[in-house]
Amino acid sequence: MTSAFIDYERRGSVALLTFARPDQLNAMSGAMVEEILAAIATAADDPAIRALVLRGAGGNFMAGADIKAYATQSAEAFRDFQESAGRVYGALEALPKPVIAAVEGYALGGGFEIALSADLIVTHPEAKLGLPEVKLGLVPGGGGTQRLARKLGPNRAAELLMTGRFASAQEMADWGVVNRVADDTLGEALALAEQMARHPAGALADLKKLNLAAWQTGLEAGLEAERDAVCALFLTGDGMQRIRDFVTRSEHRKAEGAKA
Repeated sequence: MTSAFIDYERRGSVALLTFARPDQLNAMSGAMVEEILAAIATAADDPAIRALVLRGAGGNFMAGADIKAYATQSAEAFRDFQESAGRVYGALEALPKPVIAAVEGYALGGGFEIALSADLIVTHPEAKLGLPEVKLGLVPGGGGTQRLARKLGPNRAAELLMTGRFASAQEMADWGVVNRVADDTLGEALALAEQMARHPAGALADLKKLNLAAWQTGLEAGLEAERDAVCALFLTGDGMQRIRDFVTRSEHRKAEGAKA
């Protein structure tokens, strides 16, 4: 299965889903969301697939949503995107098969939210993870505030959320968010997936469901509140101006790079 913005392949009993928009650091667009959802559905419907590994092309996992698209979106289109992207995170958690994120380079914003929706995270030592939405005058809109606090604890989550800084792979491992740090990130993730895939599918599905239930109590209410907050901030002059400034700076850096 190959689409415009993702690649999907079977490796024995493991499916490998690659975010393939490397020229944009695999930033997630509306069209990409639909392709990711289709790939997750394919993995769900294939009884031969027992685990799913996620990775990004070009040395980065995913640098979040497409901010250039944000700069021209109406409030209605922005909310529609937040809700459709939210379906990706929910689909990964609902998939009755283990999901492992193999993170290299940047996993920021929506990219980190995808990783947080996986059951395990394996990172390269040089990977950077974070939720920098506050720098745009926004908050995460895909469950970042809720899943990060539940996995990391409220104090450390508050530090990352309110500073917007990028955390290192080792820091996230020390804090318990990342399972393993490995130079061969994809190889380590595939090995874990293959180890899990050898076990009965029913037991894996039940274990995933029980593990999620242990820390997700009350998650839906938090997710709804988070979506309302990010959409309200998108409407404010400060939020929109910061998004436009970000796009202007990005275009300027790109133009300067082309001259060099």
